[in-house]
Amino acid sequence: MTSKILFSALLALSLGASARNISVATGSAWPPAAGTALTAVSGGNMHIGIIDVDASQPFCFADYADGGDPARMAPAGTVTVSSDSHSFHTMPRISAGADNTIESRPAVERRSAGFTTQGFDLWTDKARYNPGDEVWIQCSKFNEYRGATVRYRRGYEIIGEETLRQEWWPWKAPADDFQGYLVEVVWKENDGSETILGSIAVDVSSDWRVFPRYGYVAWYEPGKEQYVGGDVAFLNRRHINAVQFQDWHNKHHAPYCGDAVYKDIANRDVSLNVVRSFIDTQHGYNMLAFFYNLGYGAFERAGAAEDGVREEWYYYRDQNHSQKCYHYLPDSWKSSITLVDPGNADWQRYLCDRNEEVYANLAFDGFQVDQLGDPGETYDYWGNRIWLADRFPGLLHAFHDRHPSKRLIMNSVSGHARRQIASSGVIDVCYNEMWTEAPGFHDIYSIIADNKRDAGSQDMRTIFANYMNYDFAENNNANFNNPGVLLTDACIFALGGSHLELGTGGNMLCREYFPATNLHMDDALVDAITRYYDFATAYENYLYATDGEVDPTYTVTSGHQIITWNEGCGPKARKIALHAKHTKSGANVMHLINFTGVNSMSWRDLDATMPEPAEQTGITLNLDVDYSVQRVWVASPDSHACAPIELPYTQQGRSITLTVPSLKYWTMLVLE
Repeated sequence: MTSKILFSALLALSLGASARNISVATGSAWPPAAGTALTAVSGGNMHIGIIDVDASQPFCFADYADGGDPARMAPAGTVTVSSDSHSFHTMPRISAGADNTIESRPAVERRSAGFTTQGFDLWTDKARYNPGDEVWIQCSKFNEYRGATVRYRRGYEIIGEETLRQEWWPWKAPADDFQGYLVEVVWKENDGSETILGSIAVDVSSDWRVFPRYGYVAWYEPGKEQYVGGDVAFLNRRHINAVQFQDWHNKHHAPYCGDAVYKDIANRDVSLNVVRSFIDTQHGYNMLAFFYNLGYGAFERAGAAEDGVREEWYYYRDQNHSQKCYHYLPDSWKSSITLVDPGNADWQRYLCDRNEEVYANLAFDGFQVDQLGDPGETYDYWGNRIWLADRFPGLLHAFHDRHPSKRLIMNSVSGHARRQIASSGVIDVCYNEMWTEAPGFHDIYSIIADNKRDAGSQDMRTIFANYMNYDFAENNNANFNNPGVLLTDACIFALGGSHLELGTGGNMLCREYFPATNLHMDDALVDAITRYYDFATAYENYLYATDGEVDPTYTVTSGHQIITWNEGCGPKARKIALHAKHTKSGANVMHLINFTGVNSMSWRDLDATMPEPAEQTGITLNLDVDYSVQRVWVASPDSHACAPIELPYTQQGRSITLTVPSLKYWTMLVLE
């Protein structure tokens, strides 16, 4: 039975003057020898025609004016084929049924070789690149896979290909700013299928704030210089583009010390040369270096008064300034911290002067300002009631005004002063240290949403300082519980956040004292976390460059229990959560996160008992869409080395049916 289908295609001018002889070609072979021409209307860019297509007969767009390279296929209807969504490499096979049902099937079968990141290792020479930079990529096992295909992808789109010929090779980063790319290495089989050997992400962004990936360093002992390069290389492989220097300083009220070796707050030895070496090495990878310090603390026991800190600058528990506020630390440490009024103008000038000493002697890019949460009822020296949260914007502006070229980040502990910090207008990102007040997965969603609202037009990103397996870490020297870590990271990334967790030398945070190394990553977690950071970097435009959530209408025909994750409804135990967004490039993205086997709805996994989820397979969805779908694909950090896999689908009118093949922790479904 033959169907008449109206085809309409609008080609962007950027495709070139020759790309205008558009035909619809039928038949199973590609490229087809000929096609039925569509008529070009006004301007030569709009092509339209009514074509007879037999039931189950494959067809595709082709442009014979430029050698027969195919434009991307689309079902019946009006479709805009822009330069952003053009593909010359992978052609879907699409058939039209008698009832105008469109069936799309991938042209190429893609399977995974199953290598770990160490088994097929790829490296880049920087964590972040500027548009047009030369990207150097390394494949140490190139000799074993000489002749494989190196492919450069933006989302699913292939923007370049070459043959793997050498261990190191350059790739010129595209001119577009704030774009993530995936470099995949595939082996083309004789039957036309492909085996994915490995992949690595590339971030082309002129400023880290758009797609932040924050790490830390906390060890500066004398003699460490020889290990700094390898320690920082670990962060570079995970595309960390900014690093917090925790506990590097001499005193909170006087952070810089010019001695070759001095003591930190815990009386550990700190080598000034090692600090410099870390900064220089990180700059070589295009990472920013932030020095950590509390924004309003002094070491009374370590000479605060002698160093010029005045009694009138502290804040007090009473109106008679007889009870100072303290953050108590062990007696073996240099001092407990006496807390200063951050709104006191004299204190602000004092600490800005001390920061001047830091910047004059060390090439830090910015200041990570810490706080200690809500202190309760407090007073200044003169007995005036003060609210600490309202004092922070003035402190931040004092730092910014003194050093306008330097970056600022400030911690919001358990949400304290979140609104005041996010709306200050002088910070790079929002930074939230979450504790017992926000233990749930849905709290991650709420904090990201609140930060966006408070930041207004700044489109602020959120970094979470979420310490995993916290209680387990207190009395154990063991490995992290991998399922808890990966499920939490899946939620943070899918919701559009970032996670401060990775430290130099292969360390991961488990406590608020960053030098603590109670828990360790085993080889499986190192491999998995590398994939997660590859994924978050390669697909950053699908995670962060979004213009809003969507509330999809769907039915599940495979028996899986799915719940939509939005502001009004968080994830549920024993269900799959679906969180949907619309990207600025026009794609609809649905993040599927597996909560089917959880034993808690807390991201903290305090006792390290979160079980590994059972993989869900064959998740069949029927979605209501109001556009003609051109391509459906999935990608996951849990499979196929993060590479995109095209899915078959059937579309009839507003209804599209597809099957997500697998879900371990997190799978991203994209409709273009």
